[in-house]
Amino acid sequence: MKLHITGVLTISALALASCGTQKVVMETTAPKDEKKVLNEAQSWATNSKEARFIYYQNLKSAEYKVQGLMNEGLSERKAVFIDPTFLLFNQNKTYEFLTSFVDLDGQFNIGELRGYCKNQYSAQAIELLRLCNEAGMEVILMIPEQDAMEILNDLLKMNIQAVGSIMHTEPIPGRFAENISLREYATTDRVGLILTTSLGEASDYTMSKGEKVIDDSSLFESFGDKIILFPNPAFN
Repeated sequence: MKLHITGVLTISALALASCGTQKVVMETTAPKDEKKVLNEAQSWATNSKEARFIYYQNLKSAEYKVQGLMNEGLSERKAVFIDPTFLLFNQNKTYEFLTSFVDLDGQFNIGELRGYCKNQYSAQAIELLRLCNEAGMEVILMIPEQDAMEILNDLLKMNIQAVGSIMHTEPIPGRFAENISLREYATTDRVGLILTTSLGEASDYTMSKGEKVIDDSSLFESFGDKIILFPNPAFN
């Protein structure tokens, strides 16, 4: 009888364990929430205030830099290069686009972002460009001229003079692009300021290509007063 009871208890324990295992499997295989998953850059930019703070702080730093050049009489014939994709447009609209339409890998069409943010610009960035014009500095967008036309027309309506860059290759977001305009202005010492979300985008100013531009320990000493680096909400 004792053996029989032991056998029954053993069978019952196995049955319970089996039910428990089945329950765990059911829980782990339940349908997942369809809420969009963001990459680390998007999540940080949209769920914290640091990215916005750095954005406005950097624009203020750029303003001080331009004002300083004006005060020293050095702003004339200098140029300000700016990445319009992530810096000129209304930041709320930019983050809204990234969280609504961009996949986890961060790949998207730059033109789609510009279309989504159409005619909605960052007030702080626009004020900076106005100051640049007032200082006699050229404003050059870091995108090809043909892609910049709509933005240039919008800026013109706001009485801001700007031009696009001359490029040999289509720029790759977050990497270097062959920006001929930036290279030419660099060789003639006419670069006043570069506002970008990637050191690679400024590679024609540093005359370096690829990752080595980031590893160069003398980069800041050589170019730190000319390059203001912003967080990129889509990639880094």
